[in-house]
Amino acid sequence: MPRPPSPLSFGIAYNDAQRWQQAHDLGGSPFQRVRRTTVTREGRPRQHSQSTNERVYVLPDANVQRASRSVFADGAEEAVEQAEAVVFGGHLADVPDPAHDQTATADCEDETTSPWPTPEGGCGADFMLCLACKNAYIHPGHHPRLALLQQQIASLRSVLDDSAWNERWQDHSLRLEDLRDRVGAAAWDAARARAGSDDSALVHLLMKGDLAP
Repeated sequence: MPRPPSPLSFGIAYNDAQRWQQAHDLGGSPFQRVRRTTVTREGRPRQHSQSTNERVYVLPDANVQRASRSVFADGAEEAVEQAEAVVFGGHLADVPDPAHDQTATADCEDETTSPWPTPEGGCGADFMLCLACKNAYIHPGHHPRLALLQQQIASLRSVLDDSAWNERWQDHSLRLEDLRDRVGAAAWDAARARAGSDDSALVHLLMKGDLAP
């Protein structure tokens, strides 16, 4: 029972709540559970900060955790799909392999297992897509050409609207950026300075789409 009013106390004291909890074999204070339920359902802090609200009330709440699982799962799957779509999909090599076929952007290990097969059994991909293929091998001989290609693609951002550039060039640009990170920025920039006339001619044809199948 509540203590009688006095100059120093009024209503239910903390010890009273503890005795009531023990007498009814409860795992915690019913008043704390009501407060937690109210705060999480209201979705906003009361007399505490936003960070305290999220850390103490929202994140530990089982209902919030269950409701968040599908959101977290969907977000993780989307992030993985986006990451896989825009990274270099091939392999780095120190030297060319004589058994590989040369393309305008990479060496190909096996065009018969291309992700973009033709009805005849070969590869029907644009050479720009070689950088997305598991059969692609990039060695230092490719670096000057690809570094120049990345520079030329980046230069189009100032002359194309965002939607056009994103649709045509964004994925290629992101793969080249990923490749640059793997090779190393200093080595990549030095390779671009070594690009010769043959590299420039091939990059020009790639940018125009003249080498597309």
